[in-house]
Amino acid sequence: MDFTGVKVLLCDGGARQTLTILHGLKEIGCNVTVLCSSKFDVCYASKLPDEKILNKNAAGSSANFVDYLLSLINSKKYDVVLPVAEMTTNNVTLREDEIKQYAKLACAPREAYIQAFDKQKTFEHAMDIGMPCPLTRSTNQTVEDFLDKVEFPVIIKPRSGLGSIGFHKFEKREDFWPYIEKHSINLDEFVLQKYVSYDKYLGAVLFVDQSNEVCMAYADEVLRWFPIDAGTACLIRSIDNQKLIEDASALLKKMNWQGVAALSFMIDKTDGIPKLQEINGRIPASIKLSWQLGFNVSKLLIEMAYMEDIIPYKPNGIFGQITRHTHADIGWFIKSPNRFKTNPSWFSWKDTKDVVYLEGDPKPVLAYTFKKFAGLKEIIEKRRH
Repeated sequence: MDFTGVKVLLCDGGARQTLTILHGLKEIGCNVTVLCSSKFDVCYASKLPDEKILNKNAAGSSANFVDYLLSLINSKKYDVVLPVAEMTTNNVTLREDEIKQYAKLACAPREAYIQAFDKQKTFEHAMDIGMPCPLTRSTNQTVEDFLDKVEFPVIIKPRSGLGSIGFHKFEKREDFWPYIEKHSINLDEFVLQKYVSYDKYLGAVLFVDQSNEVCMAYADEVLRWFPIDAGTACLIRSIDNQKLIEDASALLKKMNWQGVAALSFMIDKTDGIPKLQEINGRIPASIKLSWQLGFNVSKLLIEMAYMEDIIPYKPNGIFGQITRHTHADIGWFIKSPNRFKTNPSWFSWKDTKDVVYLEGDPKPVLAYTFKKFAGLKEIIEKRRH
């Protein structure tokens, strides 16, 4: 199908990954309107959109977001709505039936998406198929029973949430209940696991179509992350790891997944085995790497929205390409004792692209820089462990 002129309402104009999706939509000829909640959103600063809508309710986390979205697509003719970030995708899929009365949706259906949004369900699926993962408290297991069987340290992390926010590590059992009680934590809303001692992250990003076939896949390794104790990736390199892709494919197929999924693994120091950390059932912040490898995720999403037969990409054969979140990598450089020993060098840009910067469209990186510095204090407080 020729998608020239297809009108796409692209959400999350402030998310760094949205720029890559915007770029991909323009490459296949779509007419793109971006939803932005700030003039400093990267897509608002970009020259690529055909139209920009600025409204405080345009943020996917806004309580009025879906109502605002429905008013837009009811009054204007859009062919496709494309959510990008996690909260937006969650809120959109909650009311997907209403939205589909007016436009097609370019994301996973609610039934599949919620399994990845809920990390507890993700681990239970993984354990069902025998995928290596940290020892995890099951839904029907009491906390005390789990604590009796696990060797400390252990961690908690929200069943649904963003990045490392809400993560906490307990070195010994005596610290566990006092912390839980002090912070009034409902453990049924958290995943409780044995802590995996690791020094390396791996990842797999896949696209699964409506026929449960993998149409795009690549593996990567996280070279640096920030915060340095348990943060999100700031330097990612494509690698050759077919076993990781096969394992990720098996899990997504069991979940009847549709669309983009990013799986994270930790290499356990004790046995060297990659163990599942989580599935992000939305477009990851590092999706720029897919573009460097020759994959247009936007095209796949639009084809799926139109129920088109998707022609799968060939297996990835481009290794050593790097995507860098420069702003977070600066934080890594300031805090890491290995700042001058890391490989590749922090000062190297060989085979590397920044997640935000796009040649010929420099304004988004300036807007992103300003917005990050303006909200730096709030970010630090949210991510403090």
